[in-house]
Amino acid sequence: MDEKDIATLQNADIDYEDIIDRFEGNESLYLKLAELFLDDPHMPNVRKAFAAGDLATAEAEAHALKGVAGNLSLTSVHQLAKSMNDALRDGDEATATKLLPELNEAYAKAVEALREVLGR
Repeated sequence: MDEKDIATLQNADIDYEDIIDRFEGNESLYLKLAELFLDDPHMPNVRKAFAAGDLATAEAEAHALKGVAGNLSLTSVHQLAKSMNDALRDGDEATATKLLPELNEAYAKAVEALREVLGR
């Protein structure tokens, strides 16, 4: 990745330093996994579960999204998915519902940045 790509990631709160540490400098492996993330179903499933009022599924999907986002150094997505997962686990639907727009925004920014870096 060049400096422009790194800046694009950082502007979307994707931690490049963490990527280098986590993937031991193997940017190509990161990019392969980032490519797969673009088709990851967890965020769409969170939205669907909320729309259906299925909080158990929303919790499971937020938990899965938290893990994927953490592994890919998507800082905001990871933190918001964790907060949502925690709120749902604790039965706090109001907090989880308030987090949904923030999570949607962070997710959209991360996806846009990854698409730009990947040329998709």
